[in-house]
Amino acid sequence: MKTVIDAIAATVDRGGTLTVAGIGSRPDTVASWAELHDRARRLATTLAGHGVGPGSRVGLLGDTSVGLITAMQAVWLRGAAFTVLPTPGRSGRHAHLAHLLAVAADAAYDLVIVDDDLAGIADELQPAVAVRSLRELLAVPAPPAEVVRPAAGELAVLQYTSGSTRTPRGVPVTHGNLAANLDAIEGALGRDCLDPATACWLSWLPLYHDMGLIGFLALPMSRSCPLVLQSPTTFAMRPASWLERLAGHRATSTGAPNFAFGLMAQLLESAGDTDLSSVRLLFSGGEPIDPATMARFAAAGERHGLDPHAVVGAYGLAESTLAVTFAALGAGVTVDEIDREALELDGVAVPATAGRTSRQLVRLGRPVPGTSLRIVDVATGDPVPPRMVGEVEVSGASVVGGYWGEASREGAWLRTGDLGYLADGELVVCGRAKDVLFAAGRNVYPQDVEAAATGVPGVRPGGAAAFGIPADRGDRLVVAVESRGTDSDALRRAVAIAVAGETGMAPADVVMVRLGRLPKTSSGKLRRAETRRRYLAGELSDGLSPQPERSVR
Repeated sequence: MKTVIDAIAATVDRGGTLTVAGIGSRPDTVASWAELHDRARRLATTLAGHGVGPGSRVGLLGDTSVGLITAMQAVWLRGAAFTVLPTPGRSGRHAHLAHLLAVAADAAYDLVIVDDDLAGIADELQPAVAVRSLRELLAVPAPPAEVVRPAAGELAVLQYTSGSTRTPRGVPVTHGNLAANLDAIEGALGRDCLDPATACWLSWLPLYHDMGLIGFLALPMSRSCPLVLQSPTTFAMRPASWLERLAGHRATSTGAPNFAFGLMAQLLESAGDTDLSSVRLLFSGGEPIDPATMARFAAAGERHGLDPHAVVGAYGLAESTLAVTFAALGAGVTVDEIDREALELDGVAVPATAGRTSRQLVRLGRPVPGTSLRIVDVATGDPVPPRMVGEVEVSGASVVGGYWGEASREGAWLRTGDLGYLADGELVVCGRAKDVLFAAGRNVYPQDVEAAATGVPGVRPGGAAAFGIPADRGDRLVVAVESRGTDSDALRRAVAIAVAGETGMAPADVVMVRLGRLPKTSSGKLRRAETRRRYLAGELSDGLSPQPERSVR
């Protein structure tokens, strides 16, 4: 089997480079893939002196940097596995440290390597786990190490989900899983998009998230394709920096979750000369894709040379290493318009007809090579016919054998927890099974509620979360929205009217939340269960606690 390190070693002389954009006033750092691989082989020798070898697990904590990526390769060269640990974010220092300690205890790391910028956190991790400075390890003179070649079933990456639950779960990605998924992505997209002579990939996605680590680092790195990486911190501080880098580096491939395209649409509508004509592939994944957001982005981008057909809808999950499906290349965002009543009452995706209320959902394409997909009845597990809504299940060489610390279920169908259906062989996802609300005899999808809420002036794009509170006659709908203003009764009423008009379900409560206060994953996906927990605990917004009898109708 050809591992990712074998692929890297075989292609390092093809001439590609890695550019890591400097944060703030810091300059960019540039290294050829050949230089980086040589440094990694020397670092691997140093790591051997610290006991890192086959079967070892290493935590890597630091912002996006050439040094951090060098450490990833070095760990693989020793036949060991790593986790890229999340850097401090909106959750605060105490919550971040608690998360790191929980993950470290679960993974039982042999070593955690920390960037010097996070030295304070390193001190607090000890003595629970052995910690070493990345800068000091890189500074040790050492000869290049010989490559330790792992078997297909040995661990490559221990990816911790940041999903909707409070307890992180380890997803053990083997070398076989990783190689299979990288080959599948290349097979689906074609080799030309990774040609070092003509391609340049660019990303600001965090490396502790599967889309950033696998799709926008491991893939181009293992093909020696030119790559430009920004820190997610830079994007958060200045979203326009993404556009500037795309234009400045003449990037050909990039991607992000749906919320980022909403921000880019706003910027592009008022931007000056920003040439995006070089972009050939623009992936949207990591969270549900809103057709209206993507249509607005495509229209705004077209005025700056962006081909609207370059957008590719994607579906994936950490438990399948990353990629499961891609929409057809060159088709842009394609929409399946279905009868809303048939979907909500009967769970059937009937094409909409004139005069009927409809719902638009994005087609996410067919499975990548080597991956199988089916839709099954949630209760029985039996496959259902096309256009019947059920749970999405996947299988294939990229699918992991189970969660870390649990019994292996390798080869079985993986239950994703997502609801969807097949239309002409293409996957369409409706939402998460656990998030669907039930009221008045129908299923209401939170994405519909959130889309209606974010369409209200004053609500931040992507800044709405809908969830249910069980009641005697079905779920009570609560909507939390981020707004720059204070708790405005007028805005609350506007959101309630918009939601009721769009979904037929009036909110029992609309809660105003400060910007950045809605719980989200590292990829920007809403954590609805955590939002609900905070609401019930009175922690969601300043001075606003749940008021079950309050009505905004």
